[in-house]
Amino acid sequence: MGRHAKILEKDNIDKRELGYYYTPKFISSYISKRLLMINPNGNKVLDPCVGQEELLEEFFTQDKIVDGIDVYKYKEDYRCNFRQKNFIEYYREIKVLENEAQITFENLCDFDDNEKTSRLDYDYIIANPPYNCHEVNYIKDNKKELQELFDDVGVHNMYSMFISAIIDLAKDGALIGLITYDSFFTSKAHTDLRKKILNNCAIHEVTMCSNDLFHSQAADVRTSIIILQKGKKYQGDVFVSNRPISKEAFQVQLEKQIEGFSTGTNKLYHLSNVILSNPKDNNELIIECPDDIKLLFMNERLGGKFNCVTGISTGKDLLYLSKVKVDPFIIPFYKNPGKNKFFTDNNLFLHKDFLKFDSEIKNFMVRNKHLLYKPGITCSSMGVEFTASRLPENSTFGVNANIICEDKDAWWLLAYLNSELVTYLVRGILNRSNMITSGYVSRIPLINISEQEKTILGDLSKKAYEKAKRKEPYEEISAEINTLVNKIAGITDKTISNIKSFTLNLIKNT
Repeated sequence: MGRHAKILEKDNIDKRELGYYYTPKFISSYISKRLLMINPNGNKVLDPCVGQEELLEEFFTQDKIVDGIDVYKYKEDYRCNFRQKNFIEYYREIKVLENEAQITFENLCDFDDNEKTSRLDYDYIIANPPYNCHEVNYIKDNKKELQELFDDVGVHNMYSMFISAIIDLAKDGALIGLITYDSFFTSKAHTDLRKKILNNCAIHEVTMCSNDLFHSQAADVRTSIIILQKGKKYQGDVFVSNRPISKEAFQVQLEKQIEGFSTGTNKLYHLSNVILSNPKDNNELIIECPDDIKLLFMNERLGGKFNCVTGISTGKDLLYLSKVKVDPFIIPFYKNPGKNKFFTDNNLFLHKDFLKFDSEIKNFMVRNKHLLYKPGITCSSMGVEFTASRLPENSTFGVNANIICEDKDAWWLLAYLNSELVTYLVRGILNRSNMITSGYVSRIPLINISEQEKTILGDLSKKAYEKAKRKEPYEEISAEINTLVNKIAGITDKTISNIKSFTLNLIKNT
């Protein structure tokens, strides 16, 4: 999620710290309807971050027993059995008491004797977990305790801890309906959370939401609707849907999905087609990935053939880097080509005593010293678009991904990396929402390119490089590269069309 200033509403709700954003009505309706379609006979509901009860209307209408928890009391009167409590603390107490014969919502939330209670045997758990990240005070102030509590998935942000706790709390067969930040689909940091989901739950649905869904609340978050069921034995085929282009289109899409579930006409996928489960991968969730694209991940990876590395982290760029070449800043330094493809002049100059600093200054680190000054390719790390440019000989590089290789390989590989196919492999499959590190780049599948094809791609790459250097357009050359790469990869016309559609609007599709 992008950084935002704290938002103090007229009712003094600090959204930045609480991570609360109101769930749109059509989303709430969809999730609750889906849960009730899968199990129409359940009775008990828990919302562990209940907010203003926006997710619960459908359950109230059907007279379900509903318990709600929230760290903040958003209104005076609740229709659910509400208690103001930190759900993570609630979860901790349950873990302490888990050997008790019976644990009730009452004895954990201190209900009065005359209030309605229900045991922790919920048929449905529905939630819009907090979107705040590792920076919030709660995590910083309780890091050690949280690391012990979530030793299986890690302490990366609030939403991932909520998901983990919900899975642990759910009884066998309980349905879990979430709208949540979806960076955990592909983030390496959330590998263990994905494992936990796959080892403990059936996945019924993953519907990616439009990225403008919460823009009206000043939240730039990429979210998805996820329907799980506690217990692997409930696994059947999975419904998945890629990110729609807008909130308006998404609302129409969800109406059609409900109709499709009612009539049995929605396309479903086998779970194996939704998980990137090769030994070199980390069980990433892949959404509507064409079969011919998934096959490419059986190929050799880039990191198996070339050194794909990071270099120098200064700790404080202003002290050790200069935009101007002036003594002592005389060593060419490539940090991130940004939007530049093939050629980049987006370089800085590093202090000539950088190796001395590495041994003397704690936060100044030089990795892969033996690969510095060698030629190759420097790749983008920030921003949505993935790009690659030539890394000149006798240069140094930063913590972005850099591929060290001789000219005979650098030119054809540069063409491949700047193709639409690789943009899709990186941003549509490997990493939809995070910084592109060397770990992701090293896992890019290579395609079986003949020596003759390498020569052709290399020549095209050199032409694009010269045009980029002169600030001239090179779209026609890129089109030739895309045509040849797609042909070599053996992907279908339909897949090519899907890739083109994806890359034309990367920001809205990732």
